[in-house]
Amino acid sequence: MYGGLGTVSVLRFPLNGARRELDAKGRARRTAAVLPPGSEGSEEPRPAEIPETLARIDRLVAHAAAVIQPLAALTPLDVRRERDRLSRELRTQGRIAPRWSYVPRPHDELRRALDDAENALSHQVATRKGGDDDRSAALAWIYRARVRELITEAQLCGAAGSSLVGRLARQRFAPDDPTVARAASDLCCAWLERRSSTAPTGRGCVIASDSCDPRSLISRMRAAVGRLRLPFSVVAAPTLAPLAATGDHVIFVATGRSLSDEDAVRTVLHEIEGHARPRARSRRATCALFRAGTARGADDQEGRALLIEERAGLLGLRRRRHLAARHRAVEAMFDGASFADVARMLVDLHELDETEAIVVAERAFRGGDGTHPGLGRERVYLESFVRVQQHLENRPDDEDVLAAGQVSVDAAEALRPLAPDVLGSDRGARGQSLPSM
Repeated sequence: MYGGLGTVSVLRFPLNGARRELDAKGRARRTAAVLPPGSEGSEEPRPAEIPETLARIDRLVAHAAAVIQPLAALTPLDVRRERDRLSRELRTQGRIAPRWSYVPRPHDELRRALDDAENALSHQVATRKGGDDDRSAALAWIYRARVRELITEAQLCGAAGSSLVGRLARQRFAPDDPTVARAASDLCCAWLERRSSTAPTGRGCVIASDSCDPRSLISRMRAAVGRLRLPFSVVAAPTLAPLAATGDHVIFVATGRSLSDEDAVRTVLHEIEGHARPRARSRRATCALFRAGTARGADDQEGRALLIEERAGLLGLRRRRHLAARHRAVEAMFDGASFADVARMLVDLHELDETEAIVVAERAFRGGDGTHPGLGRERVYLESFVRVQQHLENRPDDEDVLAAGQVSVDAAEALRPLAPDVLGSDRGARGQSLPSM
């Protein structure tokens, strides 16, 4: 059956560039494994193995997730210069029309391999030939869902700059549960209705995100990575729209952004506890889905990261209003608003300054041209926050599985036997905590 995975062999991929990327990632993982005893990257007893019938699919998913990067493909070229220009236009009531350009990445051969994998998995699900028990059939279902998601993400990479992005984005990010979507929309309205009585930049002194000051975001992030002995580098990223973002072996920090102590501490907590530590733990799993993500796994990881902020008392009024403004920007975009309409709405109705409004609109319309809808990924934050919060209220033990990688709440139960031991992987950092303000 698995001979039908097209011309792409999971073990010997024919695209030289992709194979070099895999080799580089393999070297990086081997380097990350050479860490002090007790760190999260050190070797531990392995969790359960995946069924042999899924082993080749597992390797394909790991490779595809490493190569298919929709956020990178849908980020405009020279975005920093265009962001500055648009901010000036908004400030002076000028014409707010993005002049974005992209380099589409179609991933044609990899998409064919994923199509073949989907057919193979569909056959397994239909005939229940994933193994000798229900767990194998459930795993085949979870792999198929992720393969389908990767196919959509590959199509998004190839559609960069076209009107197809909006349609594909709806397919990728539209909520499965309408009750969750309504709850997130209601939460958005409630958070936007409350007006902040604090200064626009939040509590504490204001410091540039990439300053050498030990209180800056980049300094705090590097200190946290070092203290917890995480296998990540922290790199300044001038074009980054969010304040920070976590990749496979790197945490990017936006440059030139003025932040309060509260914002810096919260961002470190979000990236380290919400993203970096789960990624480090996932490297101990024998199942690639912890590293490559399940379907909706990256989304629910964002929801859990917000839940971590709330538990720490850092999901304050200003943060909530900003998250709600991002959600509202996507709703307005899919209701037909243009980039200019959304940017002006964020300033006039929701109290964002001009630069913040442009960044939020940029994140909503990313991948498009500012006239047609873009990626609209910002909707997943509130929807996943609602979904993860509700799920963990009923199944609190599933948090260990969510904390072990990019796992959705829907896949947590089936993946529990394959999850690495979270407490064991954290033993070198036990007793360590992130700094307070």
